[in-house]
Amino acid sequence: MILFDVNVLIYAHREDQVDHEYFRRKLEVVVHRATSFGMSPLVATGFVRIVTHPKFPNGPTPLPQALAVVESLMQQPNAHWIAPGKRHWELLADLCRRTHTTGKSVADAQHAAVAIEHACTWVSRNRDFSRFVAEGLRFERWSPSAGNAG
Repeated sequence: MILFDVNVLIYAHREDQVDHEYFRRKLEVVVHRATSFGMSPLVATGFVRIVTHPKFPNGPTPLPQALAVVESLMQQPNAHWIAPGKRHWELLADLCRRTHTTGKSVADAQHAAVAIEHACTWVSRNRDFSRFVAEGLRFERWSPSAGNAG
């Protein structure tokens, strides 16, 4: 199952973002195929928080529209909520220790821990997630210039 990072949702949603069409098409392919995809409540909340921020470049997305993006995705028959489970803290703390993750990157470790716990493939534009591959993260990087290298 694929789990999307916040940045994938932002680029797919915001037409004013560089590479919007690339991310929109890639997201639509996953959403409209028969296999399952998931969304973490952490990602959904992060998406709404970021795109509705008053200082978002070119203006914020109106709250009803941002919420509708998440709701529309999650109404798909192949969509599943994937939340931190019983092993979440153990996995997160272990990832941070083993990869020396601190500061803002702890949020990345948190997303990676959710994906690892549920045996999902994490999809992001952010290559920083590759630091968790050796620790068990299935990672697919989406980037028009880099293909899908992990």
